Amino acid sequence: MMLLLVLSALGAAMTTSGQTEIMVARNAVGAAQAHAAAESGLNHAVELMTADLQQFEANGFASAGAAVNSLLQGPDGLTGTAATDADNGSLESLGIPRPPAQVALGAANGVSYEVRVFDDDDPARGTMMTAADLVRIGEDNDPTVDANLTLVLQAIGYATDNTRVTLEATLTNAATVLPAIVTGGDLTISGNPTLTGTSGGVHANADLDISGNPDIALNATASGVYTESGTPNIGGISGGGHATVPIPPVAAIDHKPLADFILNGVGQLTDQAGTVICDASADNAACRDAFGWEFDGPNGWKISGNSAADGSFYVEGDARVSGNPGSAADPVALTIIAEGSIEISGNPNFTPDTPEVMFVSDGDMKISGLVAMPLTIEGAILVKEQLHLSGNPTLSGQIIVEDAADVHTLVTQSTIAGNPLISYTGTLAGGAAGLFTPGAWREIR
Repeated sequence: MMLLLVLSALGAAMTTSGQTEIMVARNAVGAAQAHAAAESGLNHAVELMTADLQQFEANGFASAGAAVNSLLQGPDGLTGTAATDADNGSLESLGIPRPPAQVALGAANGVSYEVRVFDDDDPARGTMMTAADLVRIGEDNDPTVDANLTLVLQAIGYATDNTRVTLEATLTNAATVLPAIVTGGDLTISGNPTLTGTSGGVHANADLDISGNPDIALNATASGVYTESGTPNIGGISGGGHATVPIPPVAAIDHKPLADFILNGVGQLTDQAGTVICDASADNAACRDAFGWEFDGPNGWKISGNSAADGSFYVEGDARVSGNPGSAADPVALTIIAEGSIEISGNPNFTPDTPEVMFVSDGDMKISGLVAMPLTIEGAILVKEQLHLSGNPTLSGQIIVEDAADVHTLVTQSTIAGNPLISYTGTLAGGAAGLFTPGAWREIR
């Protein structure tokens, strides 16, 4: 009897232990599923929000801060009552449903996430801040108006057995103002270029090779190998092995809403609504006389004369300027946004037509000759692939080269040669001011 009692007790203990281990394992699986779901939600929201905030100008906002406030106030743009506040922080406009609605993950039963964005001083996050805290972080105690270009994304992951995990990620505006020239790949500088202004520096996220006699007001740095020869004059630090800097992705289509006119791929100059203003495929002279542009078939569009109309032009292909439009006293207000490459030569005098944007190229950018911009008005030159700069151009603003895969063949390696003058004072929003990056990442519960 004693033996039977002992065996029964042992069996009961083993059964209980097995059930406990099953429950522990089930809880562990649920926690892992919920954590993975929350991470998926954060990653999804970060990707969508950074892309959306980067193109705030194309979305019709005057500043990155205005775009942030729009997200905090939700799709209805209203605050102040329970009804109007219900969608505050919702990412519905970006395709993520408003909580408590959730995004289901594949076929996993009961696994989903919800995401909402908060201002970093919003008490709804569960964090109460003192007046001293608000001063420290530069906030204003208004959860629907951002004051420091810092947001908090909160994702809740759900799994089986009512398991939930909450994660937060901080999304902040890039604190470092990018210098006059930034490239995502290798950059070679030779000849006698001059980089001036309060942000007159250069950085390459790969290798930087400097030779000749360049005059660079600030830093000349590389994330890869830095090579120097000749007699360069560098006002700040120089060398390799520096941290990479975030480079905003370049996409012409993001800037298309800024264009006054569309130069399409079949030779028609239209407005944004698609109304044909002139058809260069039938009569090139009509478009040339009115706007300075000629259709060059598979080679895209070109300005080869000495006159051009003011305006912002979106080119569905390559764009070339080889004439001499404008003068120092009366520069042409011209912005070119091209789905292909842009080549500028001759002796044109330009100033940006669209505020802060001079050229945007989904391909390569080649500038030579005596291209001139007034130093009092800065414009961004955004290049998806590679850049070649030579001759004696005078440029006012910032050059950002993403250095994407070499699809176009106008330029195959980013180089700066000759005697260009590039002046930049760090004022443009197209560089760092619109770029948001994820910072701190933590699990709340």
